[in-house]
Amino acid sequence: MEEQPKYDKNFAPMPIAKLLDGKHKFVIPSFQRGYRWEEKQVVDLLEDIWQFANDDTQSNDKYFLQPIVVKATRHNGEDAWEVLDGQQRLTTMLLILKELLRGCMTPKDTAKYSSLLYDITYANRPQLDFDAPNAADNIDSYYLSAAYDVIKKWCEDHEDFTDITRCLFYQSAKRQVYIIWYAVDEGNGDLQSINIFNRLNKGKISLTSSELIKALFIMDHELGSKDRGLAAERLSMEWNEMERKFQNDNFWYFISDDRAGAQTRIDTLFDFVTQRPEASDSDYSYREFQKLYDFCREQERGIDSEKRTGEWASDINNMQDAWKQVRNTYDRLVAWHEDNLFYHYVGYLVALGFTPLQIYNHLEQEKHAVKDHEWTVEDTKQSLRRMMMLRFKDGPRYLSKEDIDNFEYGSDYVSRILLLFNIESCRKGHNTRFAFDNYKKEQWDVEHVDSQNDATLQEYDDRMRWLRQVRFILEMEGTTRSLELAETCGRHISVFERNGKVNVDTYRDFYITINKYYSREGGEREEDVDLKNKRKDYLSNLTLLDSSTNRAYKDAPFAYKRYYLIEKDKEGKCFIPLCTRNLFLKYFSDSNSNASYLDNMRWNSADRADYMKAIHKAVDPIFDSISDEPH
Repeated sequence: MEEQPKYDKNFAPMPIAKLLDGKHKFVIPSFQRGYRWEEKQVVDLLEDIWQFANDDTQSNDKYFLQPIVVKATRHNGEDAWEVLDGQQRLTTMLLILKELLRGCMTPKDTAKYSSLLYDITYANRPQLDFDAPNAADNIDSYYLSAAYDVIKKWCEDHEDFTDITRCLFYQSAKRQVYIIWYAVDEGNGDLQSINIFNRLNKGKISLTSSELIKALFIMDHELGSKDRGLAAERLSMEWNEMERKFQNDNFWYFISDDRAGAQTRIDTLFDFVTQRPEASDSDYSYREFQKLYDFCREQERGIDSEKRTGEWASDINNMQDAWKQVRNTYDRLVAWHEDNLFYHYVGYLVALGFTPLQIYNHLEQEKHAVKDHEWTVEDTKQSLRRMMMLRFKDGPRYLSKEDIDNFEYGSDYVSRILLLFNIESCRKGHNTRFAFDNYKKEQWDVEHVDSQNDATLQEYDDRMRWLRQVRFILEMEGTTRSLELAETCGRHISVFERNGKVNVDTYRDFYITINKYYSREGGEREEDVDLKNKRKDYLSNLTLLDSSTNRAYKDAPFAYKRYYLIEKDKEGKCFIPLCTRNLFLKYFSDSNSNASYLDNMRWNSADRADYMKAIHKAVDPIFDSISDEPH
């Protein structure tokens, strides 16, 4: 385990009141992010101090805030303290003290202490106004303004501030609010500052690996640039540009399958840059950049040391080149996102569980194997297709396009082939991009197009909903037979409602009747229908549907599913994959031979055959790619 810095020098509990001498000046270095406390954190601090100040039953006269870690420095020609940890508490406390002085103390005390408050300067925002922050100025002012409003409202909701002002302002008061004051050695200057800051903050929710990496880059810019402020500002602007891109769901879900949102998004970029091994922990990339930063500082000091980073940094000897590599990697991901081929194929591979880094390494490996010609776009396409086929293997054997017809419900291959069908249809269409963000925000089912043979619904409410759906679609069809069935359905509904329960045998018999009615094709014999029903678990009768929609009409006949999907599509309130929409709209079916109204209400053998033709047309070239040996 890495040795932690020791704080045994200038360690002391310090009352807040002792900071009110007009001499304490604090500097928040640029490698820290700005003020970010929100309402709950501010209110919690106020309530804790209020309870301590007003609770006479407490035997303890000291209330300790969390530590403040500082290092002596010079700022604008004056002695100051560089804050390495605790800036959020220190800044919030300053806002509280200012508000108490405004309206909760005597004019005499207000005049006295206003000039004695400690001073805070944010290196990145030296113009910050702590008395009247304008939320529109910048992100730090926004949070300061919000915190100020919270404090003001809290004070308006409370009365008699005698005890709380005493324990914060008066050094002579018996009861005091303290901070734990750590003053670290000035020793190794900036290198120690950044290391202490990172070690203190690593593992806290408020600072992620990427934010600590950003701190390293800003620190390097401040040390190495003649125009330090401008260099740090330029880096921050570029960082913000990249962070905004990663916050764009359309971009993020193209390169990530992190549906739970557990990962800090921009961390993915640094995992790509450092070629983070799959088995490593989440701090790997941060540690790599920290090692590189330490190496660079040691080189500047003339210390002959060994670079301890991975292979990714073998040609990098300064942080400026490391930043160029970060930018180049970011630009590559953006270029992939903007390119139609890469967008759909990389997005699909990520949905299959590959990472952008694995995809890049796969392409590079195959590209380097090419000896007889220049790598082309067609080579890229075929290489990505071969990678897709790694998810269509049965042991060592690659599946063939002939195997597709035998894919059955419950197989992982079904969801993969249906997603691929959608991806390839969107890619070839050019006018429509597959919405990976919408897809990954939903849970998806493989849905039977024509209802299954067995009535799977068990609950009373589910069965009654199904009966009402069936009656609705039968009445809408309006044929003699459908109206007869609708009347029968209505009688069942009335009886079941009156009894408060469903007769299982009656329900199952009626379900089978409806199933055969909507599954039967003109001139079919009963045995033909039974044979056809046995194939309802095959790919020709399956499609992708979001789980909530699937639950809403489970077991309903095709006619009702079609009606429901069309209505949902009209509303535009749910994401319906292109091929699922085309299926229920019968765009895959031969309109010359299947054009009657009743044909539109059923999913028949001709529809299934046309559907499979469309699937094969889209995906067969990808399955054929395994016959093309890598170059």
